[in-house]
Amino acid sequence: MKRTFLLLAVFCLLLAGCGREENGYDEADGRPDTEQEALLAGELSPGRTLSIKAVQAMHFADPEEGYVGGSTYYRFVGSRIYMLRVEFGEKDNAPRLCVQVYDTEDNGTEQYVFTPQAQGHEGCRIFSADLTADQEISLKMKDAGEENNFFLIKTDLQGNVLEVEEPFPEGLYPWNLDTWEDVKSFALSDGRSVLSRFDNGEQRTTLTWVDEEEGGESPLGAVQDDFINSLMMDEEGILYYLGGNSLVRWDVEKNSREELFELYENGVEPGAEASGLIKNTQGEILLCRLRQGKGTIYVLTDQELPDRERIRLSSLWGAAGIDYFRRQAATFTQNGGEIPISLELESRQAYEEDYRNRIMAELVAGKGPDILFVTQEDMILLQEKGLICDLSDMIPQETRDVLIPGVLELGTVNGQLVGLVPEVHFETVGTSFQVWGEDGWNLEELVGVLAAKEDWECPFHQVGIRSDEYTLLYRFLYLGESPILDLEQKTCQFDSEEFIHLLELCKKYGDTRPFNKNGEDQLTAGERLRLMQEGETAAEFIHLYGGLDAYSLARERLGECGHIVGFPVENGGGNYVDSYSYGYLVVNARTEYREEIGKFFSLLLDYDNQFKTGGACVRMDVIRDCVYYNEWQEQYVMLCSSDTENREIREISLKPDGSTYLEEYLAFVESCEPMPYIPQQIRQIVSEEAMLFFDGRKEASETADIIQRRVQLYLEEIK
Repeated sequence: MKRTFLLLAVFCLLLAGCGREENGYDEADGRPDTEQEALLAGELSPGRTLSIKAVQAMHFADPEEGYVGGSTYYRFVGSRIYMLRVEFGEKDNAPRLCVQVYDTEDNGTEQYVFTPQAQGHEGCRIFSADLTADQEISLKMKDAGEENNFFLIKTDLQGNVLEVEEPFPEGLYPWNLDTWEDVKSFALSDGRSVLSRFDNGEQRTTLTWVDEEEGGESPLGAVQDDFINSLMMDEEGILYYLGGNSLVRWDVEKNSREELFELYENGVEPGAEASGLIKNTQGEILLCRLRQGKGTIYVLTDQELPDRERIRLSSLWGAAGIDYFRRQAATFTQNGGEIPISLELESRQAYEEDYRNRIMAELVAGKGPDILFVTQEDMILLQEKGLICDLSDMIPQETRDVLIPGVLELGTVNGQLVGLVPEVHFETVGTSFQVWGEDGWNLEELVGVLAAKEDWECPFHQVGIRSDEYTLLYRFLYLGESPILDLEQKTCQFDSEEFIHLLELCKKYGDTRPFNKNGEDQLTAGERLRLMQEGETAAEFIHLYGGLDAYSLARERLGECGHIVGFPVENGGGNYVDSYSYGYLVVNARTEYREEIGKFFSLLLDYDNQFKTGGACVRMDVIRDCVYYNEWQEQYVMLCSSDTENREIREISLKPDGSTYLEEYLAFVESCEPMPYIPQQIRQIVSEEAMLFFDGRKEASETADIIQRRVQLYLEEIK
């Protein structure tokens, strides 16, 4: 019966494509053309007819005590969500398979745990796992100690072995497609299966029916410019899929597609380990998003729902932070936020001057978005105009007490806390003890270090980036208090001997060597260490975007011969903290949702949430708690989740004695000051004119005079 239905469906699809050469069919035999794909989908029409009726959370149980989770696979069949998780014993590292089933109709759960074995393959390991359309488990197994001895085991949900094939069958099928790049499998509710192949070169996804018994494939269709990561078919044979950021309805027979639901506009979290589509008995589509064993189910409906209040969040800072805020807005709604957050974060809009002007005009008129993500420059402007409000009462004192000291200072303008930075990075400088043995230095002392040696092999370097002339100028001019520029008094001294000397220094020591084929500097980690050990590097610029992980790696790279010295400044340690994406959250002074926005900010700064920032956290307690001793590995690692029972860990660089750099990192973080503010207009002026000097088209003194006149004119204008 199943096979007859399959052949009938394929026959109908072939008839639908007859005579349509543009769809890639050879009229002689009805098979896909080699040059094109069969049944190429038509244009996507904007429908957007669905909306969220309800949101419900679900999660699978964590591994039992004594076991840790490994590779996890999710499948969606009928009304059920299946999680197949490979687990290992913490003491003996023995593998087993945990199968958990969640039924979306009654919210019921089932769990099956077993150790798959086949005669003659004792001690074998699970390489990957999958679920067939008829709800059989398909396991790719590997014999212990054998390099390429793979074989297939099929079991039922209870672990009873149904079939063993050795060696593992050639080709894509049967199953275990997680080992294949850009290929996904979907089990449909009627027991059939579909393979999805994405061609990165053509930017096209091709779908084929799969005959599970024979292993053959038949064409279903192809979609241009969409990577299909979820697929469902209803009782009428209509396909629904997630492509990009949209849920699409695809009538293959009519060759028509319609966009039903846009994820970002509706606050659905964009990132997920797995996504699935299910149709319940009421005819509603369930959009399922899963991550680390936890999930959210969005019940979608075509019924007209009453308009809801929304908190508007708009970005005037391009694409920076878009995915982060979408994810947080979705989490906020899922966790009981009474008023959802509507995001206006289209990057193309944010770069358009008319969009920015429109938003600014709205704010001046007492309207506009409730929350804005802006540059430091715009934050200062908006504060001076009185258009954004004080955030002091939105951040509880107990939260303030555990924040990195420099975080609140970053968002403070004229003594008022107006900006929130939920993620940070750090910038500093390392050097060799052979070059400089003190804890800090100023620019004059650095110049003395450089003058003491005539032929530096590599005076300045930075991982992944060439330290050219302007990079040096940027680092030395803009970081730290400088007598050259006084923004408070609106004065500058760019025509001074000090600045002329700085220009000459940057030109002399800027790295002009060619990049490698990847557009990066050519120094390897080993070469960097050698240069540091031999005193051939005066300074390494260090960017820390990964918290303790990045700091530990930098300390390892410096070795015992090097240390963190900071940027050359007159006062302070020369270590800086800044917004991760260089953006700031500010709140419209006229918003009606201060209380709800305060709850949203509390979520951003929450202990559990900050653990998930990938090392960019702003809380001192999270930094301290992230170090974990893994008894299995017998070493310290970095926790990436506050859920210690379901540990997500990351290896970190350790000291030679096996201890961590945690205490050093905590002291470093506490020493970091907010990144100094330099208006973009001034940076642009200095860059434009300095480049003419670096290129040999102007003298240093002439360049300095022009910069002085242009910058002073700008300062007079903003007085």
